Amino acid sequence: MVETILSYLPKRKKGQQLKICDLTCGGGGHSEAMLMHYVKEGKRNKEEYKEGQAKEGQDSTGEVTVYGVDQDEESGKQTRERLGKFMEGVEGVKFMGINKNFGDLNCQDFQGSQVDFVLGDLGVSSHQIDLPSRGFSYSHELTSSPLDMRMSSSLPLTAADICNEWSEEVIRKVLVELGDEDWRVAGKIAGSIVERRPLKTTGDLVDAINNVVPKWSKKSPRKGALKTTSRAFQALRVAVNDEVGVLERLFEKVLPEITKSGGTVAVLTYQSMEDRVTKQAFTQHYESNGGIRKVRKESIEKDLWGNDVVEGEKVWDVVNRGGEKARKEEVEVNSRARSARLRVAKRGKRLE
Repeated sequence: MVETILSYLPKRKKGQQLKICDLTCGGGGHSEAMLMHYVKEGKRNKEEYKEGQAKEGQDSTGEVTVYGVDQDEESGKQTRERLGKFMEGVEGVKFMGINKNFGDLNCQDFQGSQVDFVLGDLGVSSHQIDLPSRGFSYSHELTSSPLDMRMSSSLPLTAADICNEWSEEVIRKVLVELGDEDWRVAGKIAGSIVERRPLKTTGDLVDAINNVVPKWSKKSPRKGALKTTSRAFQALRVAVNDEVGVLERLFEKVLPEITKSGGTVAVLTYQSMEDRVTKQAFTQHYESNGGIRKVRKESIEKDLWGNDVVEGEKVWDVVNRGGEKARKEEVEVNSRARSARLRVAKRGKRLE
């Protein structure tokens, strides 16, 4: 969905310094695309200036900085080096890397000011999925990988810790709440995990799942082992990296602080949990004391004309209500885009 994301990027204006933030830089694919977008825009603007066709306020010299955030030290370093070399000699557009969890960002990370555009791709990067040492994949080629699933080696909890130390009931709860698994199937998987302890590799976990789940059912494909395995790995990954807690910090504290009034936030989600949190977060309103609260649909009162009555200014103005899905052509090129949904909102004004 790169082209769709690029269509929401702000245009450079005379004398303006744009700051763009890629919350989940990973291998740098989105950051590189945004850098190239502004490089091409600068070239077009210069040509239009020469031909006398430049629009009022249009400026090819305004500086653009793309900040790539990544908590993974290894991939972050590689991306900083690659994009740093990639942008050598380019005027007006630069890349800066930030080695940090996006849930801990503040304005000081952006030289003390707010940013104009924020992109958050909440999916696991292809680079991490394909690394055997990370234990994110359940493919046959990587079944000897350690049961890790940490986005950063500095995190204390691993998937092996959960499988080998947590109670059967808690594991079942993780599979249901974080993996959208049926509670009966989750109970069988949790029981199989406990029975087969200790689990050391991703292959051990796959075997524990296959032991209790039919490999395929035409009447109910959802119960097929492949889909069930995918949901189990997802649930454990979310638990290991505290992804729900990080997302809540992102929306409740980080984004309202680092995003300029009128700035744009674009979030790519890949699972129902992420999408629910994102959708709900975009209903945030400011309270009179400066705090932030989420507004649930069922709690909104109506006036005589049927309009919503909510106290306080909105934190976000939703741009693409319902979100956008990947086009058929995009899915054919990248099958992982099949479940992607892009939600976009603009930052509202804070109460004085």
